[in-house]
Amino acid sequence: MNTGEIVFEYRPTADDYRTALGAWFSRTWPGRRAMVLPAVMSVAGVVVYGLVRGFDPGIGGIVTAVVLITAVVGAVRARSRIARESFAAMEPHGDSRTVLGETGIVITGGGPDRTVFDWPGSGGPAWYHETPGLFVLTADKGRTFLALPKRGAADPADVDRVRELLDRNLKRY
Repeated sequence: MNTGEIVFEYRPTADDYRTALGAWFSRTWPGRRAMVLPAVMSVAGVVVYGLVRGFDPGIGGIVTAVVLITAVVGAVRARSRIARESFAAMEPHGDSRTVLGETGIVITGGGPDRTVFDWPGSGGPAWYHETPGLFVLTADKGRTFLALPKRGAADPADVDRVRELLDRNLKRY
């Protein structure tokens, strides 16, 4: 087995960011909370207001349904907007080159910018999730993530090597 660095070269796509964000929202507690909490708080507010003000049950049900639908649609639209904005921020950098090794991750784009993450700490990724087309690496807290498309691997065996490397250094979610 080659224990050297693993290089992924790819051009990020909007679908990469939609998939990565979808994994974050569905697989992490902060993501689930961000999707569910607005609806729960909105309905709770309507119910409390209705109890205090004495809404007619029919009106209360209609208002609750409208508020719930609005909260759910708003959360879904926010998720789509975040994915679009994340992709728009990366698109000008063009092709990406991500090098993974025993010491960490180095990401370079089309310009002179370079991002380095050490495995333990340093604000780098702490968790990862694997989808059929991506490795999604996320920071310990918050929504910061790296979408690493498997199509960027030069050799199909590199995907297995990355999986082993991530299993050694990050927690799977």
